[in-house]
Amino acid sequence: MWFGRGPAMTTGLAALLIFCVLYAFWPRATVVVSPEVSEVCRKVTVEASTAVTVVDVDGGRVPARAVKDSFTVSVKVPVSGSVRSGATKASGRVAFVNETERAVSVPKGTMVATAAGVRFRTVEAAVVPPATVRHFMGLAVDADSGMTVVDVEAEEPGTSGNVAAGRITVVVAGAFPGLKVTNPEPTSGGEDKITPAVSPVDLATARRLIASEAAREAAARLAVKSPAGFSVVRDTIVVERQEPTFSAAPFTPSAELRASCRASASALAVKEAEVLKVARGKFLSEVVAGGGEVISSAVEMKITGAARKSSAAASIDVTAQARVSAKVDADKLARELAGKSVREAESLLATRQGVSGFSIYPQADSEARLPRFPSWIHVIVGDVDAAGRG
Repeated sequence: MWFGRGPAMTTGLAALLIFCVLYAFWPRATVVVSPEVSEVCRKVTVEASTAVTVVDVDGGRVPARAVKDSFTVSVKVPVSGSVRSGATKASGRVAFVNETERAVSVPKGTMVATAAGVRFRTVEAAVVPPATVRHFMGLAVDADSGMTVVDVEAEEPGTSGNVAAGRITVVVAGAFPGLKVTNPEPTSGGEDKITPAVSPVDLATARRLIASEAAREAAARLAVKSPAGFSVVRDTIVVERQEPTFSAAPFTPSAELRASCRASASALAVKEAEVLKVARGKFLSEVVAGGGEVISSAVEMKITGAARKSSAAASIDVTAQARVSAKVDADKLARELAGKSVREAESLLATRQGVSGFSIYPQADSEARLPRFPSWIHVIVGDVDAAGRG
């Protein structure tokens, strides 16, 4: 008799067991929490090295290639200085005075000058007559000096030859004892001209332009020299320049200044996609380590700088940005809420770090208690508003 009822009884007992299990674990309350969401922007550093052959995401390293080149840099600079030089020579007349009793011959080209050293030459030969002695009753009582006026021209062109009357007082060339000289009137006609010339500032400007041009040329040349698929990291470019040579020295008349020098450049090149891949991995790891998680796979990344450590290694800075949600442990939260009154649960959720909003279902008064068993509390981490609408 019992053998006939065995299968039916077994089925009934199994169903009862399943019901008991479901009853024990079927949620009696639902708690929906919205995690805090923030825009996280962080700088991560990726190491690039010629010693690395494959991408090392865990180690934060990527392969690099060293590139180099040498070249000549030349620039032209309009001059900013000027020099004053003589354009025309001053001219005038001088009077030679002879106080001797013999005539004095003054050759063409005889040099006369002012006390300050401004020199003039006679433009013609002249004979200065002797002094004339006046007698009275057979006695010499007075003498009139002999005098001749001669045209002169300044030795050097320029306004320095324009001197006032009476300034030419020195006979420079030849031995003319008893011969004096003066200019009764000012000399005139000397003019200056202003000529563009190199100034010390122009040399400094040329040096700056050479440095700028060398940097530009280095970037262009190294980009061409880098291996296929690799891009030069600009901040790793190092340019060495020889001392430039200049076409003219300071204060030399010239319309422009030309400068040139030899330069050599070196840098590191990397594959940008590899750098961003490693940077993304580091960023995600740091977010998780900080108790968060990226909401979507979209992480905005941009290489923002680099520092060259040696000829074979550099560190590359990448700025990564993404929307990050605080991580909420649903099982742990259920254990903390078990047995608490609705008011206590609301207070706990309102002050819990990482939670921006919450809702407890079914609705109950503040003194009602949540189930004592964590398994009877279903914690949903998501959008509170969306859960309410559902």
